[in-house]
Amino acid sequence: MVPQKTVKIQVTNPSRSNTDISIEPSQQPQQSQILEQASPQFTEKPYPSTSYPYRIKKIKKFCKKTCNCSRLVLCFLFLLIVATIIIIVLLLRKNPFIFVRPHCKSQFGDPSLNATFDILGQLETGLPSDTDPVELYSYVGSLSCIGRYQFTEPILLNLGYYNPLPGDDYYKNGSDKNLWKGTWTGKNGCYSYQDFLKNKQDVQEHAIREAFQLNLAVINQTLNSNFSFLEQPFKFTGGCNVPINGEVVTNVTMAGILASAHLIDAVKVANAFLNATAQCDDIKKESITMFLSDFNECDFSKENIDAAVSAFDK
Repeated sequence: MVPQKTVKIQVTNPSRSNTDISIEPSQQPQQSQILEQASPQFTEKPYPSTSYPYRIKKIKKFCKKTCNCSRLVLCFLFLLIVATIIIIVLLLRKNPFIFVRPHCKSQFGDPSLNATFDILGQLETGLPSDTDPVELYSYVGSLSCIGRYQFTEPILLNLGYYNPLPGDDYYKNGSDKNLWKGTWTGKNGCYSYQDFLKNKQDVQEHAIREAFQLNLAVINQTLNSNFSFLEQPFKFTGGCNVPINGEVVTNVTMAGILASAHLIDAVKVANAFLNATAQCDDIKKESITMFLSDFNECDFSKENIDAAVSAFDK
């Protein structure tokens, strides 16, 4: 604190003795002075004249940086979307029903049998049921399986429609592709490969019904007529695409068994039930559990199959 100065004022009075009066100067002026000295420390300095352009420049720089980041993000998202579309297309080309599979559901008997053929054709070709019949019956698969139901040389050989060449590699060396170099027997009016693809005299429809009849006989022989697993759940404890704790098929039907036999193999299907071990088809590597589920709401009897075959024989 600045020391205070005392000012003495001498007052002369004739009638009285001299008196010295001390007056303390007011502190207000000094306090003002102190505030004036201290005020510069607390007063906000005005922005320089160049502050506004500087801010604009800073904002532009920020926006430019943000836009570059946004472009990178958009480019990444675009590439991700393109890659996803390509993957989906490839998956659908390999298996058109990978996301939504056709499901067989119909009344017991002939309606279920016809519905089974319809769904089976879709699963085999990947084509919807309303496809042009010419395209449907002339479809040739990746391994040269042919027709709406993707017949192979061994199936048509067993049904009496086709004879392979002697020493054909398909049978001798286990080739996984149908060569169709043999001869056709003329059964049910089919004398050539082209006749079969044109479905002359409904030969493909006749053949699939005969295939069901034949496969049922093979399965019946392998299982010794023991179909105790029909019309009830069945648990597969291992095999193709079956988890460690097993997989239960909610309802096993004749439609599911015979569709699986055509898609996989009759003997393999029978052994699958004997050993509770799921089998896969050779092409798409799909499990019998999936096929049984596809047809768990369609069912028919052996009599329906026999009647369907007889109807074509007339």
